[in-house]
Amino acid sequence: MIETHPVLFVHGALGDARTWGPVLDALPWNVDARAITLSYFGTAAWTGDGSDFGTERHAADLEQFIDATMDAPVVVVAWSYGCHPALLLAMRRPDLVAALVLYEPLLSSYIEDDALRGEFGADAAACFGPVGEVLAEEGEEAAAHRLFDNVGRPGFIADLPEDRRRIALSNARMIPLVMGKGAPPTKISADEVCALDLPVIAAMGSETRPAFAIPTRVLADVARHGRLEVVPGAGHLLPESDPARFARLLGEWLARPGSDAR
Repeated sequence: MIETHPVLFVHGALGDARTWGPVLDALPWNVDARAITLSYFGTAAWTGDGSDFGTERHAADLEQFIDATMDAPVVVVAWSYGCHPALLLAMRRPDLVAALVLYEPLLSSYIEDDALRGEFGADAAACFGPVGEVLAEEGEEAAAHRLFDNVGRPGFIADLPEDRRRIALSNARMIPLVMGKGAPPTKISADEVCALDLPVIAAMGSETRPAFAIPTRVLADVARHGRLEVVPGAGHLLPESDPARFARLLGEWLARPGSDAR
């Protein structure tokens, strides 16, 4: 599939189209791959006050980008926050999407099991609650460092090369939006995920925390054409920490039988 459909990469929080540069560089030369910067991410001046930041606005960004610049249907590869608008796009415009590859989504609305929902909620609070506290006390840049500390490992941003660190920190201004000042996220139910008639590859690192592992496993289970991929020794920040490995894995996942929606 990766050789027969264009591929659109969708970043997560503290990212933009530049985040995917090393992954795109590691793909085969004949892959038509592009990356999008969602509204309120990146370095461009904001066109609004941020109140419409969220799933609806970003799903619309994806729809407009594909309609205007790509030969649909496309494979949508999304990471973390970007998985939510990617799912919504596939629900509303299935003609645009050949397959979804979702790396460690952070979604709870399709988790129906009460015990799993409780475990997810507890770990999400432990992961993101301190980020909100740091944001209130120390500001956006400090909150950006804490966010990557909590989803990856302590000191992750500080250890990045300067150009990569600049990408993350230039997106720190959106943290208040994702932490509650934007629009409420659109709920996506298990039934809506099940209704998707296209391949959904739900991927995660073996070392990731429950806030990401639980939604990923549930997504693979409830999607009609879902498949779970677990990357040994990896965590939430794999696309940033080892982009060449992520690019190689993506090619392997999409080449396996059952990956083609057409």
